[in-house]
Amino acid sequence: MKKTLYLLLLAAGLLAPMPAQAAKQYKTQTEAAEAVTDDGYILVVYGKGWDRFSEPLCKKVIEAPEVQQAAGNAALILTPFYQYATEAERSAQREVWGSLAEPLARSMETYPCLLLYDKEGYLYGRVQGPVLLRGTMAEIAADLKAKMDAKRKQEEIMKKADAASGVEKAKLIAEACTFDNIEWPNNARGMVKEADPSDQSGMVRRLHFDGWALAQKYCGKDTDGGLQLGEGPTVKAMQDMMKDDAYTPEQKQVMHAIIIGTLRRSNADANKTQMRQHANEMKRLNPESNLGVTVDQIMKIWINDDGKKK
Repeated sequence: MKKTLYLLLLAAGLLAPMPAQAAKQYKTQTEAAEAVTDDGYILVVYGKGWDRFSEPLCKKVIEAPEVQQAAGNAALILTPFYQYATEAERSAQREVWGSLAEPLARSMETYPCLLLYDKEGYLYGRVQGPVLLRGTMAEIAADLKAKMDAKRKQEEIMKKADAASGVEKAKLIAEACTFDNIEWPNNARGMVKEADPSDQSGMVRRLHFDGWALAQKYCGKDTDGGLQLGEGPTVKAMQDMMKDDAYTPEQKQVMHAIIIGTLRRSNADANKTQMRQHANEMKRLNPESNLGVTVDQIMKIWINDDGKKK
């Protein structure tokens, strides 16, 4: 029902008369840079020579009125990406990308995709995956618009942060990192550390939180650099951390997950009641997050049937 209502509202908005100003296409970033606005650049990237489906798809996307409207005043650029580029292909690719940094191999892109860069050339968002491959133009446009709207809101928060200092500045920068569909502001961790070096705000702890590293520290074998503390000390350490308001609900879910795993490895049968309590609390913190969604399976597979799938 919610999805149907959302699509109806979306269609109503996107089928409205086109604004006087809309996204304009450019052949290269160098050409676009002469007239780039605060909406930055949108590279519509296809696999050149190795994905025969992505080029026609990207050409449809960049020409779609819904996408052009959603893109606001951004510069749209149809952009090739070679998998194993020769020197000549690398040169041709670089000519289109201009001064914009190409994503690193370990980055989060899947091709084809829409890469969203701000005016300064910082990659802050992506439209990719199922919504691009199987979505309608209206759905693609909606995803694009949501990310661009989030970026504008983030920039407004950062303007306030620029005018602030100390703890207040650190909290504002951390607030600008709460958008889950775009990247954090460039160098957010460094800016928070500089604004609040003693971490009175707790935002340094928040932005430097690493769930995998935390699990390795308390649960990993000593031969792998872990403390291997065991059930009691690990549970206490996580419970103490959860008292710290600096951590987000999603970060506290990680702490509950570490406790559940520790209790299960220690004595699954004896610890079922505690595991269930932590699983319920993990879901309560945010039922829509990745860990929140997994709680039902934790209950079914780990707690109710001793880890044996039916």
